[in-house]
Amino acid sequence: MNTAPIIKPKPFQHLIGEHQTFLEAKRIAKQFSLSEHPVLITGKIGTGKDHFAQAIHQGSSRYSEPFISVNCSTHSEESLMRELFGPNGHSGAFQKTARGTLFLDEVWHMPPSVQAQLLKALDSDTEKPRIICASASGSAEHTFRQDLFYRLNILTLTLPELSERKSDILLLTQYFLSNSGQQLLIDPSVFPLLEQHTFEGNVRELKNATDYMAAVSNGGTIHPYDVPPYIRGAIDGKASKKKAKLLTLMEKAEFLFILETIKALNEKGEPASRRIISEHSKNSQTSLTPQQVRSRLDYLEKKDYVTKSRGRAGTKITLEGLTFLETLKNQMI
Repeated sequence: MNTAPIIKPKPFQHLIGEHQTFLEAKRIAKQFSLSEHPVLITGKIGTGKDHFAQAIHQGSSRYSEPFISVNCSTHSEESLMRELFGPNGHSGAFQKTARGTLFLDEVWHMPPSVQAQLLKALDSDTEKPRIICASASGSAEHTFRQDLFYRLNILTLTLPELSERKSDILLLTQYFLSNSGQQLLIDPSVFPLLEQHTFEGNVRELKNATDYMAAVSNGGTIHPYDVPPYIRGAIDGKASKKKAKLLTLMEKAEFLFILETIKALNEKGEPASRRIISEHSKNSQTSLTPQQVRSRLDYLEKKDYVTKSRGRAGTKITLEGLTFLETLKNQMI
């Protein structure tokens, strides 16, 4: 009887991100998958520690063997002992993953008695699993028994927070929507709103926000009013605290021209630099030198109406900038 060969998975393709800090974490994880040493993954809640653990397992020589995840913070001492080692020390997760990988999430919450049993099992001559641990908190060197701490803390991997790789928000949002089972587009004004939010729940919170937008959207396109209220409310509250400056009629005309030009260039995917904005102004009633454009952009940036970046991207209008633009249009009628 012929047995079909086990096809090795492509373990790291579902770890989505293009920011340098994320790519470096992904590179290190790939290297760790080639080793048999224990791995300790640290990172805030929602940064994807469990996904990285599974990718390391799938990229290892143990990929065809069991991967079992045990959360050390959700069990009582007795329950965790039974989960890991089974009744009478047999048939627990440790034994079931003898040829595979045992993932211990929130490992620093492990009670002392279970720590002692795990150390004993790791020191035994029997076949044993590869251990991958994870924690959202810092080092437990002074609260965890040291002999076990140094057995587990060999290969360390720290995952970046979403606030450290905000340029991945667009990519992740599109990825989550593509897997929602719906054909949805995103209005460009949504992304500045997401980028200005502090995702304390990191990628997990962004996934939740994306699921919300997919559920409430109507008409095939996600708009700012489809964004979860707690995100919209935070930005609206920030905007309401800004003191309004009384602008002259000339200043309003200049800001109106600049914001309209930036918006048009953004929608075309063309760079919105000071030089280009200045060149466009020569064909309008509002002629501005590059230096004048720079000072106006500085003001708009301080108000969070635009964001400036180096390179081809240039200046981008924000959600608050779009609101300010509409206000200027109404005032100039």
